[in-house]
Formats: sequence, C-alpha cells, structure tokens
Amino acid sequence: RDAVKTLLVSDDALALCMAQLQRKDDDLTHYTLLLLVNLTKKAHHRAIVIREGIVPLVVDILTSSYHHAGKHKILTEVASVIGQLCNDPDTRTMLAEDFPVVPCLLYINDQTGPNTKLKAKLLFALRQLCVGQHKLKIGQHVIPNVLHQLSRAKPKHRECAMNAVLLLTMLAAIRTNAQDIFSDNRLEHALERCGAQRGGEENPEHGFGSEFWERVLTLKERIREQVVIDTG
Repeated sequence: RDAVKTLLVSDDALALCMAQLQRKDDDLTHYTLLLLVNLTKKAHHRAIVIREGIVPLVVDILTSSYHHAGKHKILTEVASVIGQLCNDPDTRTMLAEDFPVVPCLLYINDQTGPNTKLKAKLLFALRQLCVGQHKLKIGQHVIPNVLHQLSRAKPKHRECAMNAVLLLTMLAAIRTNAQDIFSDNRLEHALERCGAQRGGEENPEHGFGSEFWERVLTLKERIREQVVIDTG
C-alpha cells in the first residue's frame, strides 16, 4: 500500500487531486478527500501533499461548507485531513493562526450530535489544533459539549468516546480547563452515564476496551495534578 501511495504522490495523480478539489463538485470533492486522508497519514507523503498546495484548498472547502448541514460527508473528511496535516508543526501553526479553521470547526462541533463519524473527526482535528493560546480558547468553548458527547458515548462508536477523552486530556494541561472539567464532578457523571464506570470505579462490562480506560485514567491523573497545584 505504501508503494501505491508513493506512486500517487509522485505522479500526476496528486496534481489531478488538487485540480478536482477546485471544481466544486460535491461527489468529486468527497472522493478526492477520501483519497487524501490516506495520502496524508505518513510524514513523507504528507510533506509532498502540503507542497502541492493542499492547505488553502482544504481551508476553502471548510469555509465554504461549514454552515451547510447537508455537507456532513465532505466536512467529515475535511476534518480528518486537517487533523492529519496538523502533524506537521509548521502546517498546524498556519492552520491555527493564518486561517479561520478553529472557529469553523467549533461551529460545526456545536451543530453536530454525538456518536457520529463527523463528531469523531471534529474531536480529532480540534485536539490537533490545541496548541498555544488555542488550547484555552478551544477549551472554554467545547468542554461542556465534549462532556456531553462522553456522557452519551456508546461502545459501537468507540472512536467518538476515545477522541472525546483524548481532547479533554489535551485541554486539561491548562489549569482553568482542568478545573472546568473537574467542577461539579462533571467528568465522573459523564463516565457513569455512559457506563464506563460504576460507583467511581471501572465498570468491567463497559465494552469500550482496555485502551479507552487507560486513557480515562490518564485524564483523571492530569486533572488531579492541576487541581492539586491550584489548591495546594
């Protein structure tokens, strides 16, 4: 598979992808983005895609589509591509600072219900953009929404649950965010409601998998550290 991807990014196929994204055809855009999701997973492939000009194109799709509820398939892949592009530090800074990516994703997240593929990819992209001042900005906006997603989490939508926990863990590195997550036992209530824990302990029958619970413990520890620092 890597050999095929290398062939695609080093041939005229990638230039064709960029041209297809500019045609504004929804079906073509969707399938092209699906291909680009696969082509941006590895660093060396991603670097070539970035060099070919993906950033302004994907931002244009986001800013022209974020308020259209009927474009959830396109927005799902846009969020996925953006999240993967953010693995490159310079590109992440560009997306966060030079384009209105964060406010657009926050808007879509507000409008998107729990336990969907779009929600999972939005949580992933927002976590990837949690750097510098944006960690506080994103946290102030999304924490109640993410806790709501976690409270409604279902084992069959494990990606949503996992990405919610990972985003909260990233946000909890900031003390005010950690306090917000901790206050009124909001995190504990969410975990109890979704069935991940029972009586404050892991529910052995929760069905989310062992890795999920390990991430939950990491989140709790990070919050505990921040709260102790604040009150100690």
